[in-house]
Amino acid sequence: SKKNTLAVLLVGWLIVLGSYLIIRFVFILIGFTLNPTILGICLAVIPCLLETLYLGKCGKSQRISVYVLGLLIPSIVEKALYLIGAFLCGIDPANIAGVMEAAASREPFVNLFTQPSARYVINILFFNWAYIVCGILFSALCIVFLSKARKVTAA
Repeated sequence: SKKNTLAVLLVGWLIVLGSYLIIRFVFILIGFTLNPTILGICLAVIPCLLETLYLGKCGKSQRISVYVLGLLIPSIVEKALYLIGAFLCGIDPANIAGVMEAAASREPFVNLFTQPSARYVINILFFNWAYIVCGILFSALCIVFLSKARKVTAA
């Protein structure tokens, strides 16, 4: 059963990663990277919804802790973009206000890439306090939904 749980978690995390990368790629192709609000909403909601659907389908016999690990871990780990963003903007990661101010400035400046087109590929302009809080809250809401659905199917 532990192997099954681990497999469910790994596939769920791969779904999140894959959907995240696809969303970023589509936004780069379409040119929506210039609209950080839409990008942030899609990155916070779509991967979580896809994993919720997967866990609801394949993880029905799992404990609630699997839902927590499956949904909150990627949401929290994904916030590690903050550290990458701080590095790319040349700001000390401990300076939280400075990194958020840089993201809010909507300037796609980074130290690693000097070519203007490359800057938009890795921009973190969607990343702000609303994105952080809403991403984690949406993950928690999906966990509540899965636990309620699990109780209904068990009854």
